[in-house]
Amino acid sequence: MKLRNIALYASMFVLATSFVACDDWLAEEPSKSTNKILSNTEELDALMGNYSLYVQEQAVPVYGSDDWGITPEFHTAKSGGVFNATSQLPYMLYSNEVDDTRYSVWQSEYKKIYFANMAIEQAMSLKGSEEDKANLKAEGHFLRAYSMFNLAVAHTLYYTGQNGEELGLSLQTMTFEDSAARATLADTWAAIDADLQEALKITVPLKKDGRNRVWRATTASVNAFAARYYLYRGDLTQAKTYAEKALSEYSTLGDYNETMSFSQSTLSYDINSSTNPEKITVQLPIGYDVRLSGAANFGTWFDKEGIYLARHMYSAFWWFVPSQELMDTYLIDVPGGDAQNDLRFRYYYVEDFSLRTCSKDPAFRWPGVMVHYMESLDAGPSVAEMMLIKAECQARGGDFAAAMKTIAPLRKARIDASVYTELTATSKEDGIKKVLQERRRELFMTMRWYDLKRYNANDYAADDVTVTRQFYDFNAASGSVLVDGGVKTFTLEPNSRHYAIPIPKTEIANAGGALQQNTY
Repeated sequence: MKLRNIALYASMFVLATSFVACDDWLAEEPSKSTNKILSNTEELDALMGNYSLYVQEQAVPVYGSDDWGITPEFHTAKSGGVFNATSQLPYMLYSNEVDDTRYSVWQSEYKKIYFANMAIEQAMSLKGSEEDKANLKAEGHFLRAYSMFNLAVAHTLYYTGQNGEELGLSLQTMTFEDSAARATLADTWAAIDADLQEALKITVPLKKDGRNRVWRATTASVNAFAARYYLYRGDLTQAKTYAEKALSEYSTLGDYNETMSFSQSTLSYDINSSTNPEKITVQLPIGYDVRLSGAANFGTWFDKEGIYLARHMYSAFWWFVPSQELMDTYLIDVPGGDAQNDLRFRYYYVEDFSLRTCSKDPAFRWPGVMVHYMESLDAGPSVAEMMLIKAECQARGGDFAAAMKTIAPLRKARIDASVYTELTATSKEDGIKKVLQERRRELFMTMRWYDLKRYNANDYAADDVTVTRQFYDFNAASGSVLVDGGVKTFTLEPNSRHYAIPIPKTEIANAGGALQQNTY
């Protein structure tokens, strides 16, 4: 992949879209092309404000995690199989190679990096105030750091400090002759860290003109990302510091006792008509009415309480499939022993969602996770995440009582008020366990791959996870699920090389031999 390929795509894409002014995200401006040389900060600001270029992240990493549910019954419940053997199964079953590029992390994030590089390279030479130029350049560094971080978490091994010669990422700049060759893991993380340090120079506050500017880089969103970054790297002191900085600027949580409800829309199905006929009505959460694949509902999303940066994990599959293990976590530490008392489970986990696409006679019944319509989950840094980061740092440092106090507001905003009780811990180990369980319930799916990699790489053995799933083998070349071979066990061991997701073969082919695949 040469950078010129990204530039060509970006130019064509921006020609077909309208830019959104930074001060009024509902106002449309004339289209501008990246082929045009920017002349002033207002034009670059409009490019940075075109949030539709940046908000979507791909769901590929979650497919291999233990939050994602898959059993042999899923395949046989629908003619042709529920899961696409070229788009999803290679990730779920830890293949050494993948074909599909339509929704790859690699392609998606490098497109964003092109625009980030424009800001970094051009900001200081434009007409405008020095403050505006400096903030736009810092925003470019933020966008690049954010995308490079997502790429590293998805496609490279966890950087321990001792494996720096392993393959990292392609470090692209605005030079069109940049090679797609991958830098070392050490150089990759040095580049991300350098971008983060530049991003932290931003001086634009989260709140402006009475609204949280969650569609742009701000002091709060950069600090929140820094907390996420340092937690992944295992630097608990820095992670806690930046989480507290973000919380000091904004710490409002949406209380699900007040903000969550069910949609007026429902889905109805007639099931088991040949044996025991029954009509099923599927209740849908209010988020079903807020679809994020276009800009129509962005305003509602942007005003949602508790987020620092608007990012959503997108799945074209239109079914976020929860594992039984994930669902069982909502039975832990919930008052009354009823998962429905955890409002996250009550409103986000939709019973019988499988009936939308699977067999109705005999009925295959399995939930789906729904936050925004059927395709998107919140993925950007949030107030809840910062509370959980701070609490985890406290618990791992031995202050487990303080950790419980830190997550108390989050628990109170997520548990049915009629049964709420405060969580307590009896030891450091118990405190860590309870915080990590709460983190999994709150940040379901979107952060699980990130968490598995860092848990397995740290020196605390009690949080290590081995992921196992039962499914049929498949032929990657033909995309065929091999049912006749019987059910097999697929295992992802701690620190497996498959924690570096394969780069799509199309990307490697397009790079003309310069881009090397991960080794397994």
